[in-house]
Amino acid sequence: MKIIVCGPPHSGKSVLVANLMKYLPTDEPIMIRASFDGEGNWSNNENQEEVRRVRKKGENSSLFFKRICQVIEKQTSKIVLVDIGGVLTQEKEQVFQSCDSFVVVSKDEKMKQKWLEFGQKLGLECIACLDSRLDGEETIEQTIPYLQGRIVGLERGKILQNSQVIEKLTFDIIKKSKYHEKDEKEEQISEEIKIEDTQIGFELGFGKETVLEDGTRIKQVEWTNKAITKLYQTIPSKLGNNLPVNIYGVRANFVLAAICKACQLNGVSDISAYDVRLQQYIPIKKNPQKAKVIQAQGLRYHTIENKQSLFLDVDVTKEAYSLADYAMCVLPKVSKNKELYLSGRLPNWLLASIVNSYEAKSIFTFQPGKGFTCVSSEDKTKLGSIVEGINGININQYFEDKKQEAQNQSIAIIKKQGIFVNFKNWLKNLKNPVNKKYLDDTLYFPNTKPLPNTLNSLIVSPVNPTEQGERIDEKDLPEEQKEEEK
Repeated sequence: MKIIVCGPPHSGKSVLVANLMKYLPTDEPIMIRASFDGEGNWSNNENQEEVRRVRKKGENSSLFFKRICQVIEKQTSKIVLVDIGGVLTQEKEQVFQSCDSFVVVSKDEKMKQKWLEFGQKLGLECIACLDSRLDGEETIEQTIPYLQGRIVGLERGKILQNSQVIEKLTFDIIKKSKYHEKDEKEEQISEEIKIEDTQIGFELGFGKETVLEDGTRIKQVEWTNKAITKLYQTIPSKLGNNLPVNIYGVRANFVLAAICKACQLNGVSDISAYDVRLQQYIPIKKNPQKAKVIQAQGLRYHTIENKQSLFLDVDVTKEAYSLADYAMCVLPKVSKNKELYLSGRLPNWLLASIVNSYEAKSIFTFQPGKGFTCVSSEDKTKLGSIVEGINGININQYFEDKKQEAQNQSIAIIKKQGIFVNFKNWLKNLKNPVNKKYLDDTLYFPNTKPLPNTLNSLIVSPVNPTEQGERIDEKDLPEEQKEEEK
């Protein structure tokens, strides 16, 4: 079942999708953003100020919609949610025709009717047609032939609790999708190890099972940073006999990164993660590194570095980052003695591959609205901890400047033979990999959410001979590292 969530701008479509993803079973639904708006479920985090800094709007194109249709048509999951942009255009007909049903959510009565007629004219089944309001009371006016009523409070950063409309819409989607009719698959002996999101999530205590009114049981997994240490403890017991590892269904980027790193540190060289868009497993490889590189095929790097840390922000410069681009991936070189902080709107498997490419003292991944989560560290007490920022680096100002730069240049995403042209002024700011403008020794971010860690047999990368926090003088560094510091 492929469902478009549509309606005019600022009606709460993306927030509704984020809410549905919270209530639907996590072993089936796939979410596809059919709008090049730089957003994902992370845009519904509570810290909207931080989300605002990193949100970056883009422009849709006929090529973009064509690719989205190809992605939708490939999907085999029983529930596929498609979040489409709010402007009603003929280009979007092709996206609708790739789906079989739709939900309208609108703050405007006339536009609600236009979207309803648009979907019905193209032969799709309407599941729900809802009025969206910030205030007032929710109502369900009728359920046949489709759900109608008012939904209240679709504000960014909020998950609606005890919403009768969300509950009814979730129930209808599950029932219409025939989620309960599980496909029977023959068990085959496979020369691989499979790590699946729902299975390992329940095993580690991050899953819950809900029974609907018709008796349908749905499973949901909600990962938190507390899972990181448990993953490092559990993964070694799942490995063996030098078999390749395939990871399926893991949507939380910090969880996938931790699983891949744990496999790597336990000697697994053949690791792959499933990509729902490409409908195939992607190898999590160790990419080569090059000093002072600022751009690779389909990627652009922004680095800010001080003596202790390096912040690496990665931008995808194409509408669709391909496996051919991935084959050409070269990363900026990072000292093993530094803490690495990663940011970027990337495919989860690409982020995991970047994490596995580095042997930094600690590696953190960024979730807008939450901060940096430690997914790898020589100091196992840091695993899973969250920090709000980077000591000595003003990344908030960096994100503000980046957003302003994009606005000043009308976001500067111009298509040329399928590749986005980089503006000279933007590249001018990237030539110096250490941007001194953002170095600020007065900034200090202690671990704001440390986790208790009782792991005694955790396999981690070799511990650096210097204790964490100890000052290292330049004269004590090996010659190669002196050059890196310079």
